[in-house]
Amino acid sequence: MAALNRRAPHKPQQGFVLLLTLITLLVLLFGVLFTMRGTLLQTAMTGNTLQRQKDVQASDLALRQVQQAIIQTANSAGDVPLEIAATGKAWFYIPPNTGSVWPVPGTGTAAAYWQSCQGSGTCDTVANVASVISPAPPPLADGYTALVTVVPTNQPTDAYSCGNTGFTATYYDIFLHLQEANATTAATTETVFKLCTPAS
Repeated sequence: MAALNRRAPHKPQQGFVLLLTLITLLVLLFGVLFTMRGTLLQTAMTGNTLQRQKDVQASDLALRQVQQAIIQTANSAGDVPLEIAATGKAWFYIPPNTGSVWPVPGTGTAAAYWQSCQGSGTCDTVANVASVISPAPPPLADGYTALVTVVPTNQPTDAYSCGNTGFTATYYDIFLHLQEANATTAATTETVFKLCTPAS
């Protein structure tokens, strides 16, 4: 029995197991942090994409309101092109160089356009533009800033696009900029709009 109770001589561990455990835990921690970072980034990007899609959908509603306002503005002035009917309106702007295509506002060298256009009188809010519509359209969703600029295109007038009505088609670019309240996402859209007015 005495031989069974005797212990084998004990060797010092020198911390190898502890060091190996710490390195393994550190590698696992970095793996978890890397995975969480990717997941959080993907979640934020998905949220921004969804919000941008909502911005574009809201701009569709705003576009219909602007189109109605253009038609009513032209009709109330006696069925004339916007160059005559919208004189003095902040939302109608004739760029200085109409011989070339006007770049989309808010892109390229005009990146700060939407921040300063109201002050310079070259854009207006969709609510102000739509105020001429009768009956009044429903407002956009709360929290949106919606700005619009309408400019003539460089396309010539067309006497055949309006059918055999005796009307002539004039084309305009509608630039809409919608931004959500926290300014994280925004959408700028461009639409070519055909306005038919009497040829004479």
